[in-house]
Amino acid sequence: MRRLTRKKLKQNEFVSVVDEIIHWFTDNWRPVVAGLVAVCGIFLIWWGVSSWQGSRASKAAYALNEAVQIYQADQSGKTPKPADLEAAKKKLEAVVAHYGRTDQGDVARLYLARMAFSAGDAAKARGLLKEIVARHRGDVLGRLALVDLIHLRVGSGEAAEVAKELEKMLTGKDDSLPRDMAMFELGRVYVKEKKPEQAKQYFQKLVKDFPQSPYQSLAQQQIQSLG
Repeated sequence: MRRLTRKKLKQNEFVSVVDEIIHWFTDNWRPVVAGLVAVCGIFLIWWGVSSWQGSRASKAAYALNEAVQIYQADQSGKTPKPADLEAAKKKLEAVVAHYGRTDQGDVARLYLARMAFSAGDAAKARGLLKEIVARHRGDVLGRLALVDLIHLRVGSGEAAEVAKELEKMLTGKDDSLPRDMAMFELGRVYVKEKKPEQAKQYFQKLVKDFPQSPYQSLAQQQIQSLG
């Protein structure tokens, strides 16, 4: 009898809960449906934006690859002709114009900066490189642009200022470049400034303190060339 009573009570409780849910839904079905529609709408927008961005990135990568293929020497190892370089420049500019906010757009800017520097337009190259560094601080693309900017500045007579900035990176006050990378570039600055002893000290320190650095072999070559 008690078991039956308990079972009946549980059944009554269940029926009561279901009844409350039905009554609540009847009173509130409009906001519930509106909420579900809103969630579905947000999901569809997210899906649409993700698909669009994915498609855009693929198109940007394809366009960039076409430009880089022209820019680089062909498979026989010959230097690209001026007409080919001009064609590459136009394609790179098109990548920037259509996909300027993507990573591919910034890679195109890096190539355009190098082309501008080779053509003697240091001001244009500097502007492009600064733009990339500002957007990609700490990542690979940003570091490549920063190293190019360092070389440009040293070539423009700013070696002393660059050396101070690289020193800050060595002490950890600035993390724009990894320490081994900054050390190698600092050595190169002193080579450029015809200060072989100072340059050699940094290359030797790099070899000693960073045995796993990708700059190891390059630093050893510099040491050998300095004598």
